[in-house]
Amino acid sequence: MVAGERRRVRAGGSSLLADFKQLGALPSAHKRGYQLEMLLERLFRRAHFRVDRNAAVAKPRQTDLVARYGDTWYLIEAKWHNEPADIDVFDSVRSRMERAASSSVIGVIISVNGFTGSAVEDLRVRRDRGPILLFGEDELTQVLSTPRSLVNLLHVKREELITHGRVHLAAAPKPRRRRRPATDLPGAESRLLGVDQQPLPYVTSGGGFGEFTFVQELPDVDWAFGSGSGVSLDVPVRPYNEDGIVELLHGLDSMGWTSGEPHWNIQQSGANWHGIGAREFAQALRAWKKREESLEDAHHTEQVTYFDTCQGGGFYTLTASIASHRFRSVYDCRLSFQLPGVPVDFQPIRHLFEQFDAAEFSYFRPLSSSAVIRHHPEEKVPLEVLGYVVSHSDLDQEEAHPELAATEWVTGLVVRNPHRAEDGRRPSEEWPGRVEESELLVCALRSHHPLDEPREAYHLFLWEYARTSDALALRPVADW
Repeated sequence: MVAGERRRVRAGGSSLLADFKQLGALPSAHKRGYQLEMLLERLFRRAHFRVDRNAAVAKPRQTDLVARYGDTWYLIEAKWHNEPADIDVFDSVRSRMERAASSSVIGVIISVNGFTGSAVEDLRVRRDRGPILLFGEDELTQVLSTPRSLVNLLHVKREELITHGRVHLAAAPKPRRRRRPATDLPGAESRLLGVDQQPLPYVTSGGGFGEFTFVQELPDVDWAFGSGSGVSLDVPVRPYNEDGIVELLHGLDSMGWTSGEPHWNIQQSGANWHGIGAREFAQALRAWKKREESLEDAHHTEQVTYFDTCQGGGFYTLTASIASHRFRSVYDCRLSFQLPGVPVDFQPIRHLFEQFDAAEFSYFRPLSSSAVIRHHPEEKVPLEVLGYVVSHSDLDQEEAHPELAATEWVTGLVVRNPHRAEDGRRPSEEWPGRVEESELLVCALRSHHPLDEPREAYHLFLWEYARTSDALALRPVADW
């Protein structure tokens, strides 16, 4: 390898894409194909595959690449002809796959000029003869610009072909999915009531943007057996629109990542909507026009922050910006986890990456400061109650007094924010800055009581919060 090429390799994926664009000027199809194979070798090595050229499995041909990632082998055929690749290319790859000693060999055909429709349909129908994954020009340029996305894209293509019988190609029309109903998601185990004890779908509050939400429980991921601290993990995901967010919730629920008490906040320039429950969140998203009717000057986007706990400890936040127009396009969507440590079984998180096309590398990173920050006010701060969070039973009371199981218990309060920055008054220095514009707080209640036995006065007992990479989870705690 010459010095100039070594510099291009060190420069990153962009050099691969630039070299690919230069190949298009070559007049000879044979020379373009040969140079493309060399470029693909660099691509797979950059994506941390082990690559062999002229492997024995390629015989009688001598130009194939064989790449291995983990225990899976990929036999790679590259084509840059003046016409789309047809069935004969597929049959050639199949015959070489059948001669391979291992059943874990997967075919990969990369054709810059695409594939004929009959060849794609033949691949779908005859997928039982061994999976062959297809890359057209659009997907090739994607992985050349970001080689780290190659592993996940191969997983997605294989899953689509084997599980759903679909050929995953950027140029191929994707089947329209049925719009998932919000009622298929689990509903909240708690209810929100106004001060008149009438049920509310969510709590409406004056406020602005800030990517935060109030929570009733906040796991401390540093509080685990043994020494050390918790870890964080950020997963960028790519839902296309509002329905993609709902699909993401369905996927999280199907993998056991949804509890009965997720909390969320939808933010506009002059208002926030706070709620509980995955089903309720999806319904509120889809009712965006109704929510914005009360706003004099709605912003062109709204921000969402969704919080839920994980089995085995820890929690995650989902943040996204959604356009306030009929297409409801989604921007900057991210899942951010905080966990007690790096899981021994990484497969559930790997499945999460594959299902939601999280193409970028993600890392577990140790938290550099305390996971949860707590503050007790020096004096009792009185609270003005504007609503209630109620549950059907209090577990401790239910075990001791089964007759109380049907009682509705107040487990949280909706109160006016005593630390709101207004009229030139600054909030407490310890108060999280993102919440200073919020008109209301949704507090956990330290000592529960029956709904029909309200207390005369409540005060702010403490507040605690945790930050993910994009969001703030705040747990104010009230008492009486």
